[in-house]
Amino acid sequence: MKINQILPFLRIVPLLLLPLQSAAQQEDQEQDIEYATNTFLDIRVINAQSVMLTPAGLLKFNISHRFGQINEGAYEFWGLDRATIRLSLNYGVTDWLDVGIARSTYEKTYEANAKASIVNQSRGEKNMPVTIAWYSAAFLKSLKWQDPDRDNLFSSRMSYAHQLIIARKFSDQFSLEILPTIVHYNLVERTRQANDRFSLGMAAKYNITETLTLNTEYFYRLNGMDRYNNVFSVGFDIMTGGHVFQLHFTNSRGMFERAFIEETEGQWGNGGVYFGFNITRLFYRVF
Repeated sequence: MKINQILPFLRIVPLLLLPLQSAAQQEDQEQDIEYATNTFLDIRVINAQSVMLTPAGLLKFNISHRFGQINEGAYEFWGLDRATIRLSLNYGVTDWLDVGIARSTYEKTYEANAKASIVNQSRGEKNMPVTIAWYSAAFLKSLKWQDPDRDNLFSSRMSYAHQLIIARKFSDQFSLEILPTIVHYNLVERTRQANDRFSLGMAAKYNITETLTLNTEYFYRLNGMDRYNNVFSVGFDIMTGGHVFQLHFTNSRGMFERAFIEETEGQWGNGGVYFGFNITRLFYRVF
């Protein structure tokens, strides 16, 4: 074959290699980016959502248990004779999307939720100071109607929560996040009450050891009902393989956003505090 016959093919070779070169450059850039990991140990801090998601393809089962108030005294064994329970399943659809379902004994509430990662904290070739995620949930209260003879609407059972989660891992020991939140009620008790309730939450984690953390969180209600209180919680996370054990004290009996942000009745000052725990189990490659 003559050289002038080979030349056209030689001109095409660089074009064929361009995709490989671009992929190699992209891989080099990704290697120069360091993403923050383990900002929190689980998808929840205590009650509040953390910025973490269930890993893609994995299923997470959570049992949340809340005893009665400590100030109920010896007859109720300082609250241990009573219990409120929430069972939930979360599945990692992709690396950036987590979906879940749950059922709580508090007002016999069913729940569906989703959390999406927007940006991840990173440094190096790409600098991003925070991790940001979005969380939305719908709640169905299935208690029997107080007055079944009324024209009760199914939509009146529904409420919703929407939340922006902004977190920063300051060091291997300390992480902090803020949670602007809106809770919407389709039905309110009185016409003068707001259907949309706004609040601002804050949660923090401090690593005591590699497998033990101290957690705390607080939500300040901006326009909630006066007869309810702001929720404050403190507890510990214990990591053991595929399990996370969370032990905590909080003034909220409910364990989903509408309940613990807008309907907290307990007060820390008079012992209206609940002891509780969460147990999380991760199942690998279910689907």
